Amino acid sequence: MTPSPSASSASTSSPSTSNPADGRSASRGRQRKRLSARNRQYMVVPANPGAVAQITQMMNDQLNRIGGVEIVRTIATGDAVSPPVAVVRMSDETAALLRRSAGGELAIEEDQLLRAALVGGLSPQSRAAALTTPLGAGFTVTIRTITEDNRPIGRAEVRLVGEQFAAQGITDEDGKAVLTLHGEQPETVMELFVKPRSGHWGLWLHRPEFGLDAVNTVTLKPLSPTDAIDWAAEAMRLDRLPAGYRGAGVKVALIDSGVATTHPQLAKIDHGMDVRSSEGPWTQDVIGHGTPCASVIGAIPVAAHGIHGYAPESELHVCRLTADARCSDLVAALDYCIMAGIDIACFGFGCERGSTIVEQRVIAAKQRGLGIIAGAGNAAGSVQFPACSPHVIAVAAMGQAGTYPDDSPHAFHAATATVNAGRLFVPSFSCRGPELDLCAPGVGVVACQSPDGYAACDGTSLAAANVAALAALVLAHHAEFNGGFANRDARRVERLFQMLKENAQPIGHPWLAGAGLPDASRALGLPSQPRQQKVELNDLLAEMRSAVGRLDVISPGIATETTGFEPPRGPANITPLSLNPFPMTFAVGSGAAPGMHGLKAAMISAGLSGNRYY
Repeated sequence: MTPSPSASSASTSSPSTSNPADGRSASRGRQRKRLSARNRQYMVVPANPGAVAQITQMMNDQLNRIGGVEIVRTIATGDAVSPPVAVVRMSDETAALLRRSAGGELAIEEDQLLRAALVGGLSPQSRAAALTTPLGAGFTVTIRTITEDNRPIGRAEVRLVGEQFAAQGITDEDGKAVLTLHGEQPETVMELFVKPRSGHWGLWLHRPEFGLDAVNTVTLKPLSPTDAIDWAAEAMRLDRLPAGYRGAGVKVALIDSGVATTHPQLAKIDHGMDVRSSEGPWTQDVIGHGTPCASVIGAIPVAAHGIHGYAPESELHVCRLTADARCSDLVAALDYCIMAGIDIACFGFGCERGSTIVEQRVIAAKQRGLGIIAGAGNAAGSVQFPACSPHVIAVAAMGQAGTYPDDSPHAFHAATATVNAGRLFVPSFSCRGPELDLCAPGVGVVACQSPDGYAACDGTSLAAANVAALAALVLAHHAEFNGGFANRDARRVERLFQMLKENAQPIGHPWLAGAGLPDASRALGLPSQPRQQKVELNDLLAEMRSAVGRLDVISPGIATETTGFEPPRGPANITPLSLNPFPMTFAVGSGAAPGMHGLKAAMISAGLSGNRYY
């Protein structure tokens, strides 16, 4: 392979000797690099099936014909489960040339960066703030976080959100963070968020008042998990299941940032891999994203405290992604899941655009009986990939009022919620659109945190973990999956998806909450009274307008020379068979029938199908 073009663009200056006469310092051996567009990472896969050795050689021959291509790695399974994927770096121009010269023999698309689906306290609006006229010269402020007994809290994330700009920092060992907020004045600061790593509830202050020449101190409330049933279990009715329903015999894969097995409640997890290296430390979680999700699925209480995983006897496998994970890492993780015979895969990472190469692996996994459940994303826009795939369950986040302190960031999410149905709400950060399938607890969820603590977390990845745990219970304990749907195939997956979706309780418009909140009792074929949710027509119309107005639509089927085609988007496909004989009711208030007709008419006038969900 020839060197990457970007490598040859750097030029080295001639060594120079310092000149005391003009006061210039020495710059001997210093290099100068001319700024230019950097090469991007792509995935290249043979378009036609064949023997692994033959198509791998064909792919390498094609790559060798084009200069300026650097092969990073090749992903291939030993028994030709799916075609091999070459991960390469090259310029956009080289990618376009390769696509034209390959004559349709190669599929080439950008290897997109993935993003974790947990959020802190910063609002999506402030994250996407445009560069506008500054409101002031800016200022610097010191924030110190302490416990109720005056001990400093280190490693806490502190964020200031102004009307147009934001600043953030991490507290040091003394609990201090010094933040400089450019383009704002103290009077234009709208929010202060503090998110501790573990052990305490976060803090939210609306329109905080600072002392610029002082250390501004905030006190965080302690977080004390107990053996009491948590609100998420009650909301999904997991607390009503028989004691023996623990997921034994089912394999669950968590595709995330790793899991801290140093945590006493997660010490028994002994299956895992690093998608980049066979020697990678999958038992570590520097980001602190995978550990909370793993605890939702498989945490085992110890002593007199701790939390309850909902499928603690399932066999949990960890596929660790690094902070710079890309779509090619999802390919490697799915190959592992297929080879290991995984039943349920829970995705905690995603990206904005779809990937046809990853979608091929998703379909191959589904055909082998692997059900994939993914968080919808936390960007307040359209459902991210792979959750938006019609072969994946996309899960939005929801919260419940009264399950967190009133001055916590979770209260901020409730105050800015898109949907409110009684005490339940869908936070504004949760991605929305017609691809949504379900919603599940994802606001103020108390979970394990690396290395050995507890944290109150938000995000659609936690919601996906809740649904993944329930899916494991259904596969382990529902009679159908030991009978007519015992074979590992796509029909089994779609039947599982149907049970999860059609036994859910609606809490709002499907574009914001999918089919609603899963009901564990009903999904497992156990008697359960449906939850009565009263939502007025005007509320439904408002939710629909909000979804249409704020949805950042990604059009499938549009391609360029560098991006390639997008795979289809849509809610998860299901097997349309009759379910458990327990009636589902959804009270819309007085005049339900005319109200629903009005909603359909409004959807049609907005250019939407009025019959898709009703």
